[in-house]
Amino acid sequence: MLITYQATLLEKTEIAPEVYLLKFSYPVDPDWTYKAGQYMIFHIPKEENGHPARRLYSIASSPLEKDYVSFVIEIIPNGLGSTFVKKLPVGEEATLQGPAGLFTYKDSERDIVFLATGTGVAPIYSMLKTMLETNSTANKQLKLFWGMKYEKDLYLLAELRTLAEKYDNFTMKICLSREEKSDKPHRLIGRVTHGLDEMDPGTMNNNDYYICGGPNVVESLKKYLAEKNVLQDQVYFEKFT
Repeated sequence: MLITYQATLLEKTEIAPEVYLLKFSYPVDPDWTYKAGQYMIFHIPKEENGHPARRLYSIASSPLEKDYVSFVIEIIPNGLGSTFVKKLPVGEEATLQGPAGLFTYKDSERDIVFLATGTGVAPIYSMLKTMLETNSTANKQLKLFWGMKYEKDLYLLAELRTLAEKYDNFTMKICLSREEKSDKPHRLIGRVTHGLDEMDPGTMNNNDYYICGGPNVVESLKKYLAEKNVLQDQVYFEKFT
């Protein structure tokens, strides 16, 4: 159910350079909920091209959590939404509208591969946490390949490790494109496609693929999968703009 409400910023933590985890108050409407993977529309108190400014941010928390709604937001220099988010102090209110978006779990018999870059991991983390903690995909193998540049840029590591240690059907690899080597667990050196290259080509069509990241990355990964003969209706995506 889409609503507009005044959300109080409960917590704000810089979890990596210029990346913030924000927790907002949950709507008081007892019927309100959202699906893992959806986003909220932030009303920015500025005008843009003669209209009230809006920005879309994916929800990072799980619908199972009823005390807050959280977001992982990267600060873009001079960005209208970024400037608002960075300046917003704990205790202040922001107008949020939602939920919206179709980047949600589509049930099938296939295993699932998640492909994320940067903060594109936020809605995917929401999906993973929800799927695993409700046992709704207990009969499926879930894999995450998350692309980042450097080790220092990483966040949500403790949360992802906890899921990987608790649930045998979830594995993850963090693909570091600018590092020369890493001896830490769950790491690969290279881009997200390096993780896909490790998969058996004969089993590529046994999976559904959920992709989230910038437009160029999403299109590149869709093209990669098409070249591996993965059917288009097995690929779901969300582009950050």
